[in-house]
Amino acid sequence: MGGSLIILMLGPLIGGMIAFYSTLMYEKQLKLFLSFAGAYLLSVTLTQLIPEAFQSFDANKGLFVLLGFLFQVFLERFSEGVEHGHLHLNKHLKNKVIPTGILISMGFHSYTEGIPLGAFNPSETAGWALIIGIFLHEIPATFTMVTLLKGIKISPKAILICLGLYACMSPLGAISSGFIYKHIPSVVFDYLLAFVIGTFLHISTTILFESSEKHAFPKAKLFAILLGITTALLVTKLIHFWSI
Repeated sequence: MGGSLIILMLGPLIGGMIAFYSTLMYEKQLKLFLSFAGAYLLSVTLTQLIPEAFQSFDANKGLFVLLGFLFQVFLERFSEGVEHGHLHLNKHLKNKVIPTGILISMGFHSYTEGIPLGAFNPSETAGWALIIGIFLHEIPATFTMVTLLKGIKISPKAILICLGLYACMSPLGAISSGFIYKHIPSVVFDYLLAFVIGTFLHISTTILFESSEKHAFPKAKLFAILLGITTALLVTKLIHFWSI
């Protein structure tokens, strides 16, 4: 568990610290990395998480997928799509205060991402695939969040505090679920995983398709998507090989 918690924290810390020390926006690179991470996340969701959650038939699991999808739609009313790389800097320039709605919704989303991890054994392919997916997703999301905080002139100390707290949210979800896992029926964690699957489906598909012009992908974005899919398949195969 210790290694997985470190990986979960590294994603936000890497993305946040790059943004904290950089004077560049890296808009083109950010979009391409978002496409890569979105494709990876979608691939892992379809090939690992959905089969894991639906090993036994239960129609309610499909309902929780839908609830997770709608929950992410609701959160984006407050996060303003920061997890998709949306900045909306001009909207916040006049306020120059910490955008609590964005931070709380982002933190809550990150916490829910970590909850299903308490049900996985360290050797399970789906668990590690989810950890790596969260890691990749959080790098551009946190980069965007810290860039926004810098843009509205939040103090460096406040930015680092926000970053540190945010980096702890997903590990906190994993730790809290690990404590209660033995006292709750396993089907409850299947429901939680189905819920997270819904949020991942919304995030990944939005990243991949919302900015596509004329329903076509630019060559660079298409390459990033194919690379993300290929990486997801290779990583899951390697994890499965090492766990045998």
